[in-house]
Amino acid sequence: MTFPAPDDEQRQYRVNVSFLLSNYRCLYGCGCPGVLGRRPQPDLGCCERGVEFMGAEDFEHVAAMVEELTPADFDRYEQAHAAGWYQSNARGPVQTRVVDEACIFANREGGPTGKPGCAFHHLAVRTGRPPADTKPEICWTVPFNFSDEEPAEPGGRETTIVSAFSAGAWGADVHWWCIDTPDAYSAAEPVYRTYEHELRKMMGDPSYERMAELLREIPAPRRPMPGQLRAKSLPLIG
Repeated sequence: MTFPAPDDEQRQYRVNVSFLLSNYRCLYGCGCPGVLGRRPQPDLGCCERGVEFMGAEDFEHVAAMVEELTPADFDRYEQAHAAGWYQSNARGPVQTRVVDEACIFANREGGPTGKPGCAFHHLAVRTGRPPADTKPEICWTVPFNFSDEEPAEPGGRETTIVSAFSAGAWGADVHWWCIDTPDAYSAAEPVYRTYEHELRKMMGDPSYERMAELLREIPAPRRPMPGQLRAKSLPLIG
């Protein structure tokens, strides 16, 4: 489905209706085996690879959030402040450090905080903010894949494509991905409702509201997501 942005004459959106109307949900804490095909580690989910910064602005945001973390939020608080929390190359900061096979900000079962999961998520809960406002960009935009396409002709609209990341988009080292399994399609509401905050954050309020208006006119997805057609693979525990 394609529609013009109500507040930008130079932009239109092309959205994956099947995904936005699906009942996908994140499986963290409910049977997610992790993405690298190793021993299942349910307290890690997709945090095994560390987080690549999407640019200088993203890094600056993460750095500001790190300053807000406390030992009550973050298992490796002392380690991060003593030895650093990100990796760099000649161009500058690249990604968060990987410690014990996971992002340094991934709290573990039995850790000192007693709060497994993303330290930035716990920061959001403690301070009353949406997790998308405290996490690195790639963490809160997943499972969405936002990409831009140049106008087909001079003077045309640039197209922002809103779709879902599949395992193939991440590269050959991803062995399992939630979008591609039916176990993840069990939410009570469609994606465009459960991820409203994230979609508004990326699209802006006018474009989100126009998209939601159009989606409400569609009684059901035109076709299922490919992952919904596969055999069940995980015993859900949450």
